Amino acid sequence: MTTDTRDNRCLVFLHIPKTAGQTLHFVALRKFEPQETIHLNSLGTPIDDEMERIPRAARERARLVWGNLPYGVHEHIPRPCEYLTILREPVSRVISVYKHILNARSHVLHRRITESRMGLEEYVESRIDAGQTENSQTRQLSGRQFGSLERDALEEARSHLQRFLVVGLTERIEETFVLLRRSLGGGLMPYVTRNVSPSVDVTQRAVQLVRDRNELDIDLYTFAERLLTEQIRRQGRSFQAEVGFYRALGPASRLAGKAADVVRGRR
Repeated sequence: MTTDTRDNRCLVFLHIPKTAGQTLHFVALRKFEPQETIHLNSLGTPIDDEMERIPRAARERARLVWGNLPYGVHEHIPRPCEYLTILREPVSRVISVYKHILNARSHVLHRRITESRMGLEEYVESRIDAGQTENSQTRQLSGRQFGSLERDALEEARSHLQRFLVVGLTERIEETFVLLRRSLGGGLMPYVTRNVSPSVDVTQRAVQLVRDRNELDIDLYTFAERLLTEQIRRQGRSFQAEVGFYRALGPASRLAGKAADVVRGRR
């Protein structure tokens, strides 16, 4: 009897911060037992060091590795790996990162930014969070955690994305969700929209500052748009009907997410 390679694979959900990962990662999580999953947030420390700290037995039975991780995790998993990720329009993503800091008291920069009344422009110009405000998606997807990024990092990130099982976009969340659900198997399932932050004032100068510091990410996002369009083209006629079903659930999903956040905040 032959073994389905999908039964033997390990999924790597490479979560780029503020791209709807909290909305979608549970779709993958629900398919695996806790002992089959590894969760790590390792953007500030070398991923090789972090993975090698995990006992080999845990890495051998891993069916899902997820978190804020750079590309390269597969080198430490002794089974075939397939990557999934979601990108976001770079300006919107940086603005979302800033809003998250303003609203998350546990964030290491929250007090510094709020007490000094640091606006978005100053936040970007200060470079106090350059890892999240300057081509961070290219950095994460190329696997180049540290040091300066040259143009070849963009080509490397593109090459990696072409081999991903699913490349989604925050701005096309329902289509991404359906692709993810179909790729992982299983019946229709609800999803919950989480972590939707309140708006902040954004000047045109702030937008241009972010664009100037994210030229690689802007090009990478355009490339990801083409990949997503191609993935959808291969899905067949039923795809858009399923997308419409989830799109109709959008308002209810947002309400459910707010309720869940209230409950979580009371714990």
